[in-house]
Amino acid sequence: MLRKISKELHPFVTWVLERDGIPYSSQNKGGIAEIWTEDISSRRFNNVVEDAKCEKERRESGCPDIPVLSYRAAMNAERMDKLLEFYGANCFVILKEDEQKFIDVAKNI
Repeated sequence: MLRKISKELHPFVTWVLERDGIPYSSQNKGGIAEIWTEDISSRRFNNVVEDAKCEKERRESGCPDIPVLSYRAAMNAERMDKLLEFYGANCFVILKEDEQKFIDVAKNI
């Protein structure tokens, strides 16, 4: 399935696809990157894009040794453990766009 993403996010999406072993092909067209993937659902691709945003934020942070996790990943113990192990970390930062959602849930605990 053909999917379009911003040229800015393209290298991070391809990094996540490679990390997760998902076959793809891609090309840039102007300010848009086109990625062709087979056998993954739209939901799974949305998760790839979310992980790519986390990776972008991590690499651009002042402390790239600390992984950035989305709300979805932080609220799933198995996923969180897998990512912390991948990065060799014992702590994480929440993706900026998910901070308020995480705070709202934490207030109710």
